[in-house]
Order: sequence, then C-alpha cells, then structure tokens
Amino acid sequence: MSPLFVADPAASVVLALALAAFVGSEYRIGRTHPGRPELSRDEWSGAAVGLGLLAVYVGGAVISVLVPATVIGRGAWWWFAAGLVVAACGQGLRLRAVHQLGAAFTVRVQTAPGQRVVDTGLYRRIRHPSYTGALICALGFTIAYTNWLSPLTVLVLAAAYVVRIPHEERVLIAGLGEPYRRYIGRTKRVIPFVL
Repeated sequence: MSPLFVADPAASVVLALALAAFVGSEYRIGRTHPGRPELSRDEWSGAAVGLGLLAVYVGGAVISVLVPATVIGRGAWWWFAAGLVVAACGQGLRLRAVHQLGAAFTVRVQTAPGQRVVDTGLYRRIRHPSYTGALICALGFTIAYTNWLSPLTVLVLAAAYVVRIPHEERVLIAGLGEPYRRYIGRTKRVIPFVL
C-alpha cells in the first residue's frame, strides 16, 4: 500500500502546494529577519535544527513510501486533511510569534545592542513560541504523509530544539542580562505551564 500523496494525484498536488506555501513562508522569514552575520552566535545549533527539519520533511516522506506496512489505509483522506490543518495552525503560530517579536526575531542566535525582552502576546507564557509552532507544523505534515511511522521523525526536530534552546538562552542571558533571567523564571520554554 502507498501513502495517499503517492497513490492519489489530487493529494500529491495538495501536499506539494502546502509544502510550497510552508517553504515560501520560511524563505520570507529568513529574508526579512536574517540577523547580522557579525553578531551571530549560532554555532552548531543552526545545523542541528537544519538536520531536524530535513529529518521531518524529507525523512518523514521517505519513511512513508519505504515502509508500506504502516501506511494509513482507512480514513486516509481524513488524516491527510487533518494533518494539513494542524500544519497550517502550527505555521500560523510560528508566523504570529515572528511578528510579535518584530525586529528582535532573527534566524540566527544573537542579540543586538538596545534589544529588550519581549514578554507580551505569545511571549507572555512561553519563551519560544516560534519553535512551538515549528514543531506543530512538522507534526501536521508528518500526519499528512499518512504513515503511522512518519510522525516519529518529529522527535529528531524536538531533539534539535533540545540542543538549540539552551544555547540560545545562554546567548540571550549574556546579551540581555537580568531582565531575561527574570523572564526565564516566570515562563516555560515551549508549552505554557508545562515545559
């Protein structure tokens, strides 16, 4: 049995359009919020996230095709549609987080002179809502791949954020000082009231 996006031409077109919209929005984020290379403190954490994204968006699809025993047969269109809705919600959350952080959001880990702690909107309860959105989006796409194994690839992206987030927070503490340290004390990283 093949995953829906392989077996049904309409599903392939819909998935391709959804992935193109996702890549387009990420490209726009990168173009409008690149950060300043001379201030970058990204180190290896950016590569970890890149590998995590590759594992989800390419690896999840490849697993879907190569492991037919776990392809979702019954209700595949429902799972496909539900996955795309979850992905859209996750990317919407990510885009909202980027917008709320404004000029302070960059794709590189860094701080800029005069930067202040943003603790309103989505940032009131969690410190990294853009990562929360990215994880939700990734989960949605892997559900849309209609194979029960594909969502497991999101664990690779989650592991990448386990590397990235503490590194980023060390840089933010060094750059923003005590206000960011206090902010850490009253917020969670990616899930309000939980984690």
